[in-house]
Amino acid sequence: MEKVPAYKCSFCKPSSPSLFLSRSGVKKHEERCWLNPARRSCATCANLASVGEVDTGWKCLKGICTPFKEKVENCPHYESSGDIFDNGCED
Repeated sequence: MEKVPAYKCSFCKPSSPSLFLSRSGVKKHEERCWLNPARRSCATCANLASVGEVDTGWKCLKGICTPFKEKVENCPHYESSGDIFDNGCED
């Protein structure tokens, strides 16, 4: 085994980080990362809400899409939630 330096996505969750061997690789990933607030996607939108008390799924409060079934980017109804998507699991 050999230890190598790696680059980590600034947006991916600590429990499942995306690691890259090159700076250019992580930059490309961060541009399209679902958790990057600049993409204005469901994962960072204030209109994302859980369905049911046991989080059986997710819904868009504006009724625009089915979150995580459709990848919506630059949604005109986007409102920043201030944090990154959390599925309720411990990191």
